[in-house]
Amino acid sequence: MNTVLVGAGYWGKNFERILQKKSNNLNLKYIVDANLTIDGYECFKDIEELGNVLNDIQCAIVCTPTQTHYKIVDYFLNNNINVLVEKPLATNSKDAQELLDKASKKKLVLLVDHTFLYNSSVKYLKKLIESDELGNIVHLSFERTNLGPIRTDVSCLWDLATHDVSIACALIDDYPKIVSSGGYSIKSSKIYDIVNFSLKYENCFVSVLASWLHPEKSRKIKIVGTKKMVVFDDMNFNEPIKIFDKKIEDLNSKNNNFGSIFSFSIGDVLSPYVELREPLNEVVLDFENRVINNKTDYPLNNEKLALNVISILEEVENSIY
Repeated sequence: MNTVLVGAGYWGKNFERILQKKSNNLNLKYIVDANLTIDGYECFKDIEELGNVLNDIQCAIVCTPTQTHYKIVDYFLNNNINVLVEKPLATNSKDAQELLDKASKKKLVLLVDHTFLYNSSVKYLKKLIESDELGNIVHLSFERTNLGPIRTDVSCLWDLATHDVSIACALIDDYPKIVSSGGYSIKSSKIYDIVNFSLKYENCFVSVLASWLHPEKSRKIKIVGTKKMVVFDDMNFNEPIKIFDKKIEDLNSKNNNFGSIFSFSIGDVLSPYVELREPLNEVVLDFENRVINNKTDYPLNNEKLALNVISILEEVENSIY
């Protein structure tokens, strides 16, 4: 399937690298980028220049600034071309819903690149939760920090926290009832450099810290269950997941020497083997599978999740004080 890549910058280069492997049925033939030309492809400066070759394109991969997603995705859908777009789908839920509805009506694939949903460790966490090994989930905490890169087009909420909100949506499969948040911007604008927010669900509480003004790079998820607890450290390549046999055994216990109402149970720590696969390669293979076979091995990444992610980000942004 002939494919056009729109945006060959930081993230687009990763797609170009994967498609060069020829391990899939996507034939990268065209590239659209206002600032770059890459040998081996027909290159254009703007999507409007694609007119003469549109009939030769079956798929488009969009890796451009968030504010441009709606216009570019809409352009390809109007020309009956399947689209894989970098997260988030749009800057507001109204535009996102319109694009999803159009793709559905035209029976086209519109897939959002929520890369971390294709991470082997995140898939493992989902299976742990579904197996009830952790018990009822009462708290999830996310930490995604680094010193830079600082963006000026979107805040760290829409750039960094999008990943964590998508993971939370996949793990909990519900919509929060209460959203509260705080943020800080160096330039005193709404392009926040640090955001800290909480999502209150029916039976679970989620907290998220996202920052590109931080002394160290961190990508962590901590899950507290009524039976066990888990830490996923994406920077620990040898042991990304650790399962702690820890729990509060009896909240009403008074039979101890300290008069505490808490009774803790502390057991072993298990680091399970998790097969490592490049998530972005899995994204490309999933997109191909949806287009060719109308099937997916990643049902968590669906239209409902894509829309919920944007709706939650909107609520968080509107509640920042």
